[in-house]
Amino acid sequence: MSRHHLHTVRAGSPLLVVMGYDRPLNEFFLQLWEDGREADADAPAYSSLDEPAADWRDIATLIRRLEEFDILVPRSMIDAVVADGVHRAGNRIAEHSPDGGAKEVPV
Repeated sequence: MSRHHLHTVRAGSPLLVVMGYDRPLNEFFLQLWEDGREADADAPAYSSLDEPAADWRDIATLIRRLEEFDILVPRSMIDAVVADGVHRAGNRIAEHSPDGGAKEVPV
């Protein structure tokens, strides 16, 4: 599984966006963590796993959900997630910044 993280703000509150590619399921995923922290929360505020009928094999589904939640992520983050799907990447974590920068996090 690849994981791409972005710390951002929505409606004045911190938000952690986690999205990536799940190799065993061969689909993309999206999670939103309020307060910008994954470790302190019991469950994400939103998880694509809660919408099994949606076509998570199509990156357009993920992009639509981001638009519906009014969340902007850098295009480079979406491109990286798509590349992970093309290459069936796993065991990869990247931290993204709103300006489009990214750095790999050791796994």
